[in-house]
Amino acid sequence: MPKTRLATAIEVRAAFRAAEEAVEVAAAATAKCIAVLVEARRDAKLPPLAGAQVIALVGKGSQAALDARQNMLDAHPLLMELGKELKVISFGADGGCVPNSATIGTERVLRVVAAEG
Repeated sequence: MPKTRLATAIEVRAAFRAAEEAVEVAAAATAKCIAVLVEARRDAKLPPLAGAQVIALVGKGSQAALDARQNMLDAHPLLMELGKELKVISFGADGGCVPNSATIGTERVLRVVAAEG
């Protein structure tokens, strides 16, 4: 039996939320890594240029993670519009998105409204 639109929408939402969580974790981890690298260099009393290339590359990775996070945020309204166009899915009491980073990894009630047909 083929998947219903509702089942597909729920699967897409779960994958989207997992991707959001991953970019949040990556953004935080790379920023923390930069801080640790800079502090380690200072604590070891190394010259300012020691490890500079590594710090710069991790900084680029951090910026890429922040860009990925912004892309996910920008995709939210587009994903919601697609759901509305297909008359498949809406989140929240007013059709808005559930808050992101504050609820990632917590148990939340998913309110789904679907029209099959």
